[in-house]
Amino acid sequence: MLQFTGPEVLKECITRSDKEIGGYSTVNLDWDPKERAAHFHGNLSLDLPPSRPEVQRSGYAMFRTRDPPKNFLDEETYWDLQTLSHLALRVKGDRRKYFVNIQSKTALPTEIHQHRLFLYNPGEWEVAVIPINQFLLTHWGRVESLQEIEKDKVRTVGIGLLDRRYGPFSLYVDWIKAISADEAEHYIAEAQAGAAKSTNPELLLEKRVAEARKKDMEL
Repeated sequence: MLQFTGPEVLKECITRSDKEIGGYSTVNLDWDPKERAAHFHGNLSLDLPPSRPEVQRSGYAMFRTRDPPKNFLDEETYWDLQTLSHLALRVKGDRRKYFVNIQSKTALPTEIHQHRLFLYNPGEWEVAVIPINQFLLTHWGRVESLQEIEKDKVRTVGIGLLDRRYGPFSLYVDWIKAISADEAEHYIAEAQAGAAKSTNPELLLEKRVAEARKKDMEL
């Protein structure tokens, strides 16, 4: 879906932040020649724009792939992930709370499916593996329903930050890809090994709480 093999791949992505609503966060997506990966970084600000009283909440930054081009009939095109089961990401990040975003065909263009990107070893490269059916449908950061992604109607993929904390953020991204259940086994084993030696153990508890909440919603 997205592999940062060189600086030219950055053209396939766009960045967005709360500056669109008058906010003060900054966001960058650069090529880092030392890491040979994309660098998603900036500074998150929760300050509200004084000239926009209707804005009650601010503080987000993200990047995503560009909308796919229309076909020769001027029809929307999509990624078809029906034969695939997981999303895998090779990343190196800090201790901020990032979310993986998948945009598919939904009722509203502002609806996206999201899942927390759990990083167990900040400052080290690791592979995160997420079952596609565990992404939750959200609207402006709020969970709407447990409606699963239309896997044959995926438009974009990306990563966002909206953890309600001031300050700098830094996440390196090597690749993001959709994989089969068989492929996922290898990466899941690698992820479990990383979690076992985690330097960020509070995430283990946080992940268990998130999984418990999801089960409660399903009841």
